[in-house]
Amino acid sequence: MSNEAAVTAADIARLAGVGRAAVSNWRRRYEDFPTPVGGTPNSPLFTLAEVEKWLREQGKLQAVSPWERLWQLIEAHRGDQEPADVLAAIGAYLLRRSDGEPVAPALIHEVAALANEHGALATAEALWERFVQANARWMAVTPPEMSKLVAELAGLSTGSVFDPACGAGSLLASVAGRTGGPVRCLGQEIDPGLASLAEVRLTLRGVPVSITAGDSLLHDGYPGELADLVVCDPPVGERQWGHEELMHDQRWEYGVPPRMESELAWVQHALSHVKPGGLVAITMPPSVAARRSGRRIRAELLRRGALRAVLALPGPVHLWLLRRPGRPVEPNLLVLEATTLQWEHASGLAITAWRAFDAPDRAVEEEPGVSRTIPALELLGEEVDLTPARNLPISAAPDTAEKLLAGHRELTKRLGALAPMLPALDWTGRNRQHLAMTTVAELLKTSALVLLQSDAPTTLSGDALPVLDLQDVLADRAASRRISRELAGNAVRVEPGDVVLPTSGHRLVARVAVDAGAVLGRGLCLLRPNPEVLDPWFLAGFLSGSANSRQASTHLSAAARLDVRRCEIPRMPLAEQHRYAAVFCALGTFGTALGRAAALAGQVVQATVDGLVDGLVTPERN
Repeated sequence: MSNEAAVTAADIARLAGVGRAAVSNWRRRYEDFPTPVGGTPNSPLFTLAEVEKWLREQGKLQAVSPWERLWQLIEAHRGDQEPADVLAAIGAYLLRRSDGEPVAPALIHEVAALANEHGALATAEALWERFVQANARWMAVTPPEMSKLVAELAGLSTGSVFDPACGAGSLLASVAGRTGGPVRCLGQEIDPGLASLAEVRLTLRGVPVSITAGDSLLHDGYPGELADLVVCDPPVGERQWGHEELMHDQRWEYGVPPRMESELAWVQHALSHVKPGGLVAITMPPSVAARRSGRRIRAELLRRGALRAVLALPGPVHLWLLRRPGRPVEPNLLVLEATTLQWEHASGLAITAWRAFDAPDRAVEEEPGVSRTIPALELLGEEVDLTPARNLPISAAPDTAEKLLAGHRELTKRLGALAPMLPALDWTGRNRQHLAMTTVAELLKTSALVLLQSDAPTTLSGDALPVLDLQDVLADRAASRRISRELAGNAVRVEPGDVVLPTSGHRLVARVAVDAGAVLGRGLCLLRPNPEVLDPWFLAGFLSGSANSRQASTHLSAAARLDVRRCEIPRMPLAEQHRYAAVFCALGTFGTALGRAAALAGQVVQATVDGLVDGLVTPERN
């Protein structure tokens, strides 16, 4: 294989804004499709220049962001190097350091151009996010929203922070970025490439940093080092973590971790590296709070006041907050259950509850079903089960009958408003007509429609754009995720009047966009109608018909593709389209209102049941 930039079928799909199945189809249909130059029969590689030339000649080439172009060059020129090693070398080049691995000359020009335009840090971070996207299936990365929450809960303003499983330094970067003050970062990472990358990312931020490569449990790189704060998102489910070798290790102050409890080894390792009274924030699988094998260590952490909070967050994932015992403290535990909430709401509740609990007066207001402060003695039973949901008051009833009545009145009001939302229709059947149909494919040829599709990742970032993803469309809600502006590049932006649809599944759902600015996410396409020819609500309404769901399905497997080009739309004057559009719009509004009323009804019914059980309200007497 030559040293020219090469791409996979997935890369080609991204270049053209289509699914991988389309690329396989092109290879079969077009004799002039580029010939593979490497790879395997199941995963061939193609020369990037030849692919771009072919796509351009076929009118299928979409504009590619400079970050995507650079990533393709990295893949082509990294040779036997791991991607993390290449990114670390690029970071060292951006830092003008001579101690890094050499960067391929073919990359230097592209890297320098992007760094001159966007800055060294933005360039390195955009490449890191693209690296995460490319390796999402096998690589566990701390989500940016979790990193941000940990930084907020820690509240560190100065001093040192240590991460014994730092990966590429995301948690350390979040803590250092929040403080804005003099914070020294220490870290250890078993993967040498990620360790180098972590050091580069933090140095680019101007943060004093020391990162050591190695296994933290077996070969502690910072013996005796005590930090003001320890943060950690450790590996989970490890079985070969050194149980036999470390049986008598001095770090097991709260008990020897069982072989199947590597997570509790990480908890004690973190506590051994924090100053007395210092905070440890460590993510845990929910099972660690209840597994029978770890109950003795959990009990000891509670008795000595080391474990201060267990926060159950969306994911689901638990965040444990601990303090190394210094002065005597009242052994209470804060528990919070927020696994079913949106992340922004859950993190807000966690910050409010922890700050109140950790304050000198500990003025914590319990919220039924959400948070509670529990005396440690109540938890020191047979199982020492720290799962928040099992230790919260079960009742979800309001605290007064007036609040419960207000919920009933709001539900009555919403139910009363539903019937008038239904549009008036001719039910006699006398005006039934045969509609002359055309396909979406034909409308595309006449420029009545434009079909767009992108493969934007859904990576959260500080300076970010909203991403409309498949779940948003299915739930008929606004964009719920974010993507960095660098990675968004030339991705498709949704405009008001666009009709957004899924590209796979067994049911075609068409939503009319009302807001501008969101990036079109994976698994979606959009139709942009010419407003002088097609009404978007008319288009979306007919696309949503059951017949078009069957027509769009390309096969009947569990991963059926939906090809909207096969769908049929009536040929109709624009004025007549508007009449249909008004009805489809009204039905959409009714469906949304009905869904919200149903959600409220579920809450009111449960609250009323709990109110009856708690004696807050009673049945009327005749």
